[in-house]
Amino acid sequence: MNISKTSNNMKRKWWWVVLGLAALAIGGTMTTIKINNIVNTLPKGKGAYKRRTLSSITGIVVHHSAADSGTPTAIANYHISRGWPGIGYHFVISPDGAVSQTNDLESISYHVGYYNTTYVGICLIGHLSKHPPTPQQMDSLRGLIKHVKSTIGKDLVVKGHRDLAATECPGKMMDLKKI
Repeated sequence: MNISKTSNNMKRKWWWVVLGLAALAIGGTMTTIKINNIVNTLPKGKGAYKRRTLSSITGIVVHHSAADSGTPTAIANYHISRGWPGIGYHFVISPDGAVSQTNDLESISYHVGYYNTTYVGICLIGHLSKHPPTPQQMDSLRGLIKHVKSTIGKDLVVKGHRDLAATECPGKMMDLKKI
């Protein structure tokens, strides 16, 4: 057994405890969520999304893929086929709760029309008019929203796509009051 390696692992664990206690002491919450950053591995179309500052972000929009299965790559390919520079969402949550970051928060991606410049897009894979999101998706969505708010450094409004455009998205069975 490598004692120095074990000691370093213990130090890292203690830092997480210290950071968590510090967050709680100042009135925050400690939320740990695993995010798989696949921004640079997804297919890209022509051009690039425009950029924004984090301070310009005012909200989060929840979407569904309107398909019972899918992947971030499949969604990216579909969006590219529409002439977009890449996937339109910033994050995608799979039915098992896995979270993939698909665009940098500073990207003004295409996911909610006139509101793209100030909103972050989160897509849950599934047809949420046929069935509700999985419990794992809901847990990940809650954690991801906390993470994004913490990263931006301010409270953000959370809306469904249907609140900003004439659409059923994020599906009839998605209850935004539960997030």
